[in-house]
Amino acid sequence: MYFTFMMFLLGLVLASFLNALLYRIDNGYKYPEIFTKGSHCEKCEQMLKTYELIPVFSYLIFKGRCSVCGYKIPKYYPISELALGIGMGSIYYYSLSPILYIVLIFFFCFSYFDRIYKEIPKELVDTFLIFSVIHFFMSTLLNHSIPENAVIGGIVICVFILLIAKLMKKPFGMGDILVLLGLSIVVNLELYLGYIYVFLLSSGLYSLYIVLFKKEKIKSSLALLPFMFISLSITFLFYPYIVEFISKVFYF
Repeated sequence: MYFTFMMFLLGLVLASFLNALLYRIDNGYKYPEIFTKGSHCEKCEQMLKTYELIPVFSYLIFKGRCSVCGYKIPKYYPISELALGIGMGSIYYYSLSPILYIVLIFFFCFSYFDRIYKEIPKELVDTFLIFSVIHFFMSTLLNHSIPENAVIGGIVICVFILLIAKLMKKPFGMGDILVLLGLSIVVNLELYLGYIYVFLLSSGLYSLYIVLFKKEKIKSSLALLPFMFISLSITFLFYPYIVEFISKVFYF
């Protein structure tokens, strides 16, 4: 449990670092400033003290606001930190494939940009697809056979996308589709189906919350990658239970 907890803490710290790094990349910071400039408030640009940089806890201590100007810090930051921490801790605890650490970090980056722009940088998606394809062929060479789960997973995602396209006026964006396709050839079929189930459940519950409690209409441009990222961490957290559930449902 000690090393699992350490992986959880590493995930929190890594998420905090990645959020700061992606913010600087997105706002045009140049090398070496992108790595050397201290963290600051996005509104008043006041430099943050060391104790204000503690992932999640600093957000709770200061009630989600800048200690100087009172700027309301987006809830996304502590949620994304927790999600990456939980995901990394779970991967280690269940001794899942180390490749999933990389997948989780990719999804973290997707989530960051999709939350802001409702789209993902093409270069980032292309990199993930190249990574997925390389992993697929490496697995094929090492196992001396084509992983059937990856092939079946690709078919499953095509059916899934067609169903979503029928149910929604505006289907998934191409970036969302490519990300799901890339994931389908990296993870096994049980995990993939379990992930899709968790993703649909979490995004569906959020949609109900928006309609019932906030009395708002569901926007067709709702950012899906944050749900995909959080759902991936939840899937890792409850990995054995989700795989068992999927196995019973689909008779694997």
